[in-house]
Amino acid sequence: MKTASAPSQLPFAPRPLPNELFSSWVLRIAHANCVSPEELMIGFQCRHSDLPSLSSLDWGLPLAFLNAMATFSRTSVSSLGRLDLRKRLPQSERALLLRWGVSDRSQRLRRLRTGYAFCPPCISLQAYVHVRWEWAFPALLRCHIHKSPLRHGCPTCGEDNPLPFGSSPAVAPVLCWSCGAKLTFTTSSSRQRQIAGAQLFVEQIYRAALRAANPDAALLGAATGTQLRCFVEDLLQLLAWYPSHELSIQSTDPRNLHFAFRTEILTIIGSLIMDALPGSVPRGKQNRLRNGCVLWLRVLALLSHREAGLIETSSQRWPAALRRRLASALNQHVRSRSQSSPFRGRFFRPGLEYIECLEFRDLSAENEIKIRNSGI
Repeated sequence: MKTASAPSQLPFAPRPLPNELFSSWVLRIAHANCVSPEELMIGFQCRHSDLPSLSSLDWGLPLAFLNAMATFSRTSVSSLGRLDLRKRLPQSERALLLRWGVSDRSQRLRRLRTGYAFCPPCISLQAYVHVRWEWAFPALLRCHIHKSPLRHGCPTCGEDNPLPFGSSPAVAPVLCWSCGAKLTFTTSSSRQRQIAGAQLFVEQIYRAALRAANPDAALLGAATGTQLRCFVEDLLQLLAWYPSHELSIQSTDPRNLHFAFRTEILTIIGSLIMDALPGSVPRGKQNRLRNGCVLWLRVLALLSHREAGLIETSSQRWPAALRRRLASALNQHVRSRSQSSPFRGRFFRPGLEYIECLEFRDLSAENEIKIRNSGI
């Protein structure tokens, strides 16, 4: 689509699907009109040159942009607005999302899009291949429909953005747009067994929090879903900076590079949450307190003095029981100044590599507190 010939309205405009990302719909629009996503957006910008440039096609879409895109695609503004992740998470100032690694490739609008995992059974059953919005969150490892692990990238060429958006599985198999390899392979039962216990517990409460539902009343007293989501995201982004001595290129499935690393992190997070749950047996409660302190000390051993201060400030948005556990561990950590850590490995891998695939919410709550106190 050349700028000189960009139409005022697109000839073909597939309807947005209620559960997809906005950028996924844009790529389906491009496919339907036989142009690249980059050409599509250049044509749109030619027609609407007065609009400011976008920082994201998935988060915080301006109303002026939505109005113009609604006219361009002959779609209602309300339908497009519902695809915005910020509208789906109205209580969140920012979310922890997957993103692309550092790359200058832009033909599929990578700079403007959030990253994604995908469920092979799901894409084989979709009328048109697209990305479901919940596939963009690093704390979710499984498809909530098929209960199978989500996949990252093409199993053959490693392309991390492999889906052929807009193609129909009913007409042709779902193949990687880059190399043509089949994407609807099944995950082995051994891989499925790796997602269990603490990870499933974290997923359960995190998925409920994303849908603005509060956790069960038995969980951490009066804690809200938002408080638990903040805790999960703070710990996930913190631990993603650090390598694990148990992971290497040999032990990490090359077809799903970050799966084992995320699983390990979520196991630690789930253990910390379960350790803080109320108990009915005093001795059992004392054991959990000791175990929880050991877990926290393992985490705190990773941190610099500044990072420990940031996590303490950020904990103001956590459930009270988890704040108390952290405070107790911080006191002991300051006294012991332990330098040992089970995470420190000989090679910084895959921690530093994985960190490039996360989009971060500010770990510290200091800015939020300052704004609130200033009355802004």
